[in-house]
Amino acid sequence: MYKRILVPIDGSEHSLRALEVAKEIGEKFESEIYIYSVVQEISAIDPITTSYMITNRVPQGAVDVTKKILEDAKTKIENYKNEVHTDYEIGRPPELILRYADNKNVDLIVMSNRGLGAFSRTFLGSVSNKVLNSTDKSVLLVK
Repeated sequence: MYKRILVPIDGSEHSLRALEVAKEIGEKFESEIYIYSVVQEISAIDPITTSYMITNRVPQGAVDVTKKILEDAKTKIENYKNEVHTDYEIGRPPELILRYADNKNVDLIVMSNRGLGAFSRTFLGSVSNKVLNSTDKSVLLVK
């Protein structure tokens, strides 16, 4: 039923709990697991130009932190019997998660409904809510 499971993670306890749930489901269905993270760009108004050009920047060290999060997540389920893939991209999390799910033809997305901080959810909107309402794939939200 679920041959490919996508688990978007951000390093939070909640996202690691979602990974544990995905592992349990994956063991029952002999699924491949895709652990995926998005390095979010920071948008800012460029004070040097008069056109108020918006620039997107990746915080220093963010990619290294993301690679470490993925490595730790894979280690957390190292005794998983089936294939585990890790990947990351830079950009906007909801859109990239949806695109990745389509590209990998996943059957199920298992994700936390809470991330690293309430501040981000309040001002940026809930990533899980956007994914849930924008895909035709099955989504399991883990609290």
